[in-house]
Amino acid sequence: MNTITMQTLKRLETTNGQKRQTSAKKRLKVFYGWSKINKIQKREAIAIAFENEELAGSDCRRSSKSLQKVMTICCERWQTEEEMQDAPYHNRVFTMYNVFLDDKRIEGSLKKALADNSEKDKNHVSESERKRISQSLETAFIAAHPGYREPTRELELPFTSDK
Repeated sequence: MNTITMQTLKRLETTNGQKRQTSAKKRLKVFYGWSKINKIQKREAIAIAFENEELAGSDCRRSSKSLQKVMTICCERWQTEEEMQDAPYHNRVFTMYNVFLDDKRIEGSLKKALADNSEKDKNHVSESERKRISQSLETAFIAAHPGYREPTRELELPFTSDK
């Protein structure tokens, strides 16, 4: 009984211990957009979705169609080789990241959110590509929120009484 268990464990280690192979032709995408507000997602955010594996038939329309349920896609780009290295280790089809507008650092400012997103992409994406992404995200946000204005903060004036 003990030898069967050891043989089973060795077999499982050899089959499950190996990472999934990624072919050289396989290209994965990154989708940028705005998250849709619903019962689950209650905060407005920039949504970034990384593909971890190609869907059946490697049809790009299937992946964007499934993502459109949770986010409004504004633009997409191909992942770099360095970004694709993490894909085999994920157990989901997409890895989602969000930059929330009501975050303490962002303070409801669209410009700060776009700058934060651009700053996080600076190691993998060129400057011109980051500008294109920011511009398409800003255009989509302004189209959805026609009366949007950047929040203004009141100036703090220190009043001292030197009487």
